[in-house]
Parts: sequence; structure tokens; C-alpha cells
Amino acid sequence: MFISVIIPVKDRRETLRRCLASIKQSEYPEYEVIVVDDCSLQDCSDLVVEFGFRTVRINQHQGAWYARNKGAEQSKGDILVFLDCDMLIQPDTLFRIHQHFSQNLYEAISGVCGLKTETESAVTRYKNLWMYHSYMQSPRDSDWFIYGMGAVKREVFFELKGFDAGFLTGRGGGDLEFGGRLKAAGKKILLDKELEVTHLQPYTFWGLLRNDFKRSRGWFQLAAQKKMIPRVVKKLRIANIYPAFLFSIFISVILLVSLALSFFNKHFIVLTGLSALAYSIVNYTLFRFFREQGSTFFLLMAIPLSWVDHLISGLGILIGGVSYLGLSAIKLVLKIGSDGYLRKHYHRLINGRTYK
Repeated sequence: MFISVIIPVKDRRETLRRCLASIKQSEYPEYEVIVVDDCSLQDCSDLVVEFGFRTVRINQHQGAWYARNKGAEQSKGDILVFLDCDMLIQPDTLFRIHQHFSQNLYEAISGVCGLKTETESAVTRYKNLWMYHSYMQSPRDSDWFIYGMGAVKREVFFELKGFDAGFLTGRGGGDLEFGGRLKAAGKKILLDKELEVTHLQPYTFWGLLRNDFKRSRGWFQLAAQKKMIPRVVKKLRIANIYPAFLFSIFISVILLVSLALSFFNKHFIVLTGLSALAYSIVNYTLFRFFREQGSTFFLLMAIPLSWVDHLISGLGILIGGVSYLGLSAIKLVLKIGSDGYLRKHYHRLINGRTYK
């Protein structure tokens, strides 16, 4: 099988260099690499040619999802591998993907971000460990597609008309939406927990919170728009978000409110302590994982960071819900006005018959 590796990029030249270098070490020879430059200020075509790969230039910024579709249109592979430019693959990554598809059991495959990071930043370490832990808790037969390291059969990708290019980069939701369409079409998605990549993305404190706020808001809006809420409630899961995460958001809010009120009324100190205990119990396996992979000092840093992260994610869900309801109300008003609904039903109410 011939593999096409498609990488969208915008102004990340040195990160792209490291990504391409990792692909060049691949043990599987039958592949091509197409870098889709989404109107970067820094031209990367010379760098791509230096590695012997192809580049496609988009002259007006369209977003990563559009860039991925554009790369797929230019590809020749039987398998399309979508890789973010800040991911480093292993020498056996493409060979492993080839083996899976050769067995013809799955139409799509997702990899995971491994434990290794390129920075000692505590915030980056926290985010990376959280993602890895959530992936390890996820079922092997998946219902979402991880776009940062994911592969899909060519005919299946074009049968579904590719990705929805309307999703904003960084907002989240495109992976859930495409995975939902795959499942609805009866396609199987494998989450290969041993197909690990190294994520080069560094996180600052504010960058982490901004990222998780946007994703929580985007995911909730998507779940509402696609009527996924009943399925989420039934499964108690959306992608790699589990009940413990949702319970943690609820407990975090109680903890914040009780902590603030305890300054005015000492009786709330008890509620604060109970909330903190409940939060620790719900996240026990995650915190134990933090301790195993780091140190006691790292754990003591990660616990309050996790609490703030849950609060921000909850805020994202709230804003996403309000935005969805507001947009739905506007659409309803426009629909009522455009199809003459008010005029028609006004006469039904007044005259007992439909106006003609």
C-alpha cells in the first residue's frame, strides 16, 4: 500500500523541520509527504524540497481542515495519514499503520501522544500526562478520529467528502464530527495505544487555559448541533472525556463557591473540605498517575492546576451552551419570518382557519 502523509502548516518552519526529519527516518519506503502551506508568512517550500517532499501553497488563509482536504486532493496514496507539524513519528509508525490496514479490519486508525515531551515545563508535562492517561482509558474501538496522528483509507475519506472545512483551528470538534460520520457510515476506527508520537507543543499556564476553554466550548456546541447529547448521556463519555471529568467540573464549582463563602461564614469551611475530598476521590487514578510519572512536588503543582483547568472547561461548556441557544433562537426567528409562519398562524388563531 502506498501511503500519503499530509501535513498542514502555518508559520512553524523549525517545528516542521523536525517533523519532516522524523518522517525521513521511516522504515516503510512506500510513502509520499505533502506539506500544505496555509498562507504562511515564512515560505517553507525550500525546506520541504530539501527533504525530497512536495508542498502545496494556499494563497489565502483557510484553516487547517481546509488544508488537510487540499492535501488529500493532491495525494496518490491508498492510505491518507494526517499529521500535525508539531508531531514526531517513530521509525516504525508508517509500517505499523500499513500492517493494520493490510488486515482490513478497520477503515481508520488514530495514534496517541506518548509520555515523552520536549520540555520540562510543568504545565506542558501536566497537559501531556493528562492526554496520555485519558487515551489509555479509552476503548480500542473508537468513535472519534484524532487528526493530529490519524490515518484513513483513501476511498473512505472521499466517500465521506473529507473533513468539514468550516471548523475553526483550535476550537475543536472537527475530529468528533468526522469520527461521527465514520461511525454513522458503518466504518470502524481503531485507537492504537501503541502508535505513539511525540508532541512538540509547549504550553504556558494561560495558553493551556485558553486552549481548554476553546475546546470545551467547541465540543459542547458540536454535541448540541449534531444532537449528540443523548448519546453522550447514554455512554457517559464524549471522545476522551469521561464522567470523572464532568463530575470534577461540578465539584470544582462547589469548591470555589464554598471557599469564597468560607471567608464570610466559617460553616462553609466544612463544605470546602468535603468538596476537596470529593474532588480528590474522583480524580484519584489521575493523581496517582501524576505521582508515578513525576514526583510529589509535581503532584502538588498538578492538583491546583487541574482544579483551575476544570473550572475553565466548565466555563467553556457554559458559554458554548449559551451561544448555541442564542444562535438557535436567532435561526428560529429568521425561519418564522421567512416562511410566513406568523402571518399564517395569526389568522388561524383569529379566524379559526388558515389564511389563504
